[in-house]
Amino acid sequence: MNKKFSFVLMAILLLSTKMMSQTIPFGVQGQLLDRMNNNPSNSQIRTQPQNQANVGRRTITTTPKQKQNYDSLMAERKRNAGEIANEDTAVYNLRKRIFGYSIFNNKTGTFEPNLKIATPKSYVLGPDDELIIDINGYSEDHYNLTVSPDGYVKINRIGNVYVAGLTIEEAKSRIISKLSQIFVGLRKEGSGPSSTNLYASISLGSIRTVNVTVQGEVLFPGTYSVPSLARVMNVLYLAGGPNQNGTYREIQLIRNKKVIATIDLYDFLTAGIQKNDVNIHDQDIIKVGVYKNRIEVKGKVKRPALFEIKSQESLTKVIQEFAGGFTEDAFKELVKITRYTNRERKLIDLNAALMDSFSPQTGDIIQVESVNQDRFENKLTIVGEVFRPGQFALEGSPSLLKLIDRAGGLKENAFLDRVLIQRINPDLSKTNLSVNLKDILNNKSKDIPLRREDNVSIFSILDLKEGYTVTIHGEINLKRNDIILDNKLDGSNKLESNGGKVSSSQENAIKSNTDKINSENNAVQIESEISEELKSNEAANQLINRQLKLTLPFVEKMTVEDLILQAGGLRESAATGVVEIVRRKKNLADNTPINSQIAEIIRFSISKKLQLDETASTFELQPYDEVFIRSSPNYELQQFITIQGQVVYPGVYGLEKKDERLSEIITRAGGLNRQAYPKGAKLIRKIQLTEFEKNRRTEQLNEIQDNFTGITAPREQAIANKTKETIGIDLVKALKNPGGEDDLYVLEGDIIDIPKEPQTVKVSGEVLYPNSVKYLDGKSFYDFISEAGGFTSSSARKRAYVLYSNGSVKRTKSFLFFRFHPKIEQGAEIIVPKKSKVATGQQIVSVVSIFTGTLTSLIGIITLIKATSN
Repeated sequence: MNKKFSFVLMAILLLSTKMMSQTIPFGVQGQLLDRMNNNPSNSQIRTQPQNQANVGRRTITTTPKQKQNYDSLMAERKRNAGEIANEDTAVYNLRKRIFGYSIFNNKTGTFEPNLKIATPKSYVLGPDDELIIDINGYSEDHYNLTVSPDGYVKINRIGNVYVAGLTIEEAKSRIISKLSQIFVGLRKEGSGPSSTNLYASISLGSIRTVNVTVQGEVLFPGTYSVPSLARVMNVLYLAGGPNQNGTYREIQLIRNKKVIATIDLYDFLTAGIQKNDVNIHDQDIIKVGVYKNRIEVKGKVKRPALFEIKSQESLTKVIQEFAGGFTEDAFKELVKITRYTNRERKLIDLNAALMDSFSPQTGDIIQVESVNQDRFENKLTIVGEVFRPGQFALEGSPSLLKLIDRAGGLKENAFLDRVLIQRINPDLSKTNLSVNLKDILNNKSKDIPLRREDNVSIFSILDLKEGYTVTIHGEINLKRNDIILDNKLDGSNKLESNGGKVSSSQENAIKSNTDKINSENNAVQIESEISEELKSNEAANQLINRQLKLTLPFVEKMTVEDLILQAGGLRESAATGVVEIVRRKKNLADNTPINSQIAEIIRFSISKKLQLDETASTFELQPYDEVFIRSSPNYELQQFITIQGQVVYPGVYGLEKKDERLSEIITRAGGLNRQAYPKGAKLIRKIQLTEFEKNRRTEQLNEIQDNFTGITAPREQAIANKTKETIGIDLVKALKNPGGEDDLYVLEGDIIDIPKEPQTVKVSGEVLYPNSVKYLDGKSFYDFISEAGGFTSSSARKRAYVLYSNGSVKRTKSFLFFRFHPKIEQGAEIIVPKKSKVATGQQIVSVVSIFTGTLTSLIGIITLIKATSN
């Protein structure tokens, strides 16, 4: 049963195959049979769908050796290019000046062949080229055929077809002729109508690599493996282009010992046309010879460079086409040429009319110079008091009045009695012409004709007058006393800060005031009269706010009140009863006797409110008057002190009078409370020192320093820069005897500190265990030292001292071999300094003096005893 079924199935299959052969082309039948029999296609004939990804993709076929040679050659080229670019030699500089050199040595450019272009009809097939064949119509098929080393492509069921050496068009005709044997009615695509409607298209797929030799005057001569679609320019780029001796005008392509093309690179460099840039073949030779004629064009041309010229090329062509033409400032009437003769050089001055007929020779240097930048053929200049000063053309302004009219006319402050015209003579010397413009305007004199390069100056009446000013000092109410505003008569403005930053709102206010001052042509100068040394303390800051000076231009009939208004008015502290004016002493007549008086002092009073009534002064100021506004004699700002500690009402208190004492302040604070310890009260006072005083204090500390003190430079600096100091006071005596010598005056910023009654004594410095010890009445100095562990081996016992709670200090005193230590009180601190290891010369002298004195005393006592006994 199975055998019968298999026989029937085979019969059906043969019958269907026979039916298919009547409608399907023979080639397709064979392919279908191959697939049914699992017979793989030939390696050179690959049938694949049209939409497969690699269909139509063009690649380069290279052998491993070709790729290795190409990669090594490109690596060598990049290395050499880097060395050439880095070398600073005359050869490299010469190469850069050659026209066209940058095309082949531009790092960003490329001359790689385009593999996506349509296959050139003149392309000659060779081994390793790939042909892509597409058959479309009532039957569809696709072939990828690779040219074998023998020059054949193998088509299944047709056989080998020889295509090597044929152009792509010739190969198409031969292959379609062969395929028409199995595809009835097959014709080339685009060849016209056909009854069978079956077309074949053949294109170039992957391409082969060919070897091309570049020889002669190029940067990197050698043999290059390049794609078969490459052109001469592609290979020249790989070889670096012509070197400093290579020609750009006659590059030869040699094939089979014949020159088939000559390339002139200037066609591409000047017009963008690539003539004779043909496809290269395997074993082609590109020869770059030595240049024949080279000239240099320099100066005012758009493309100065070294150019290679052919015979019969005129200088006009060189300048216009090669050098890009003249620049805008070039002197075109005359070109200077330096030429080499057989023995020396010579100069040629060539007029513009002869450039078309002039043929440069090799080695010529063409110099195009610039027009004269300093000369104008028709320039006039007018400066000064006209509305539009500047430069004008002579044609539109041939006379003085016409020039003034073109410059916008005269300003109101123009000085018409004398106008200066600076004129250049034929020999280029200068001369001045003085003109009375007032007479010309009144038709009393004729208008002055002008010449080129004339310079007309019209002066201002204000420039001919001295800049009179008046100044006010003292208690004036300027809004920003730390700003110097210097607005000089020449119109320049300057803002400076004497301390602190100016906010944006303050800057806007200053700017508006500046604009107002500028509009009135005022010269303003505000400056502080206080030295930099006084700026470090509060009292000086108060003085800075008071001692100000304002300088303004003098105006006719200006009174003192007018000047005060421009200064912002008066301060609260101003004394209007005494205003002082210092006026220059002038000797107007020649016969005025000379005396010792150098100024005139004028004193009077003014109205506090500056009103125009009977109380206002009618005193008019004169140029250079200096006005002084004094402060009130008893005017003082409020002063405050602070009481802290054990009083009934601690806090801040304002001073009532200049000579207020400690006892009075304590009484105002309600007196001492029960916990107060008046013996420990201390007064802390601010130190107000100038920089000079601080430096002087540091110098004094350095002078008295000795090695026993252990004081170091940082310590000295800290002492010198102290801002507060503690004053030892005896508050008990001050309260018992008000107004006595212990009842001190208090000053602004003082702090009176009254502590609670302390119960301990602090022991510090060179003791074994520095700490605080309980105070017991009757204990001696050594008792407290003993409770702190006693002295150390480095203790300076003679220099021990006691710091009391009120800020006073007492030290240990010595007489002969006896020491008298200070009395210890509650809250005191015993300080034992460290002994110095090295004694100074002064200390040695002191010890020797003490020893000598002691020895002398002993000898005197012994002598006295002997005398008494006798």
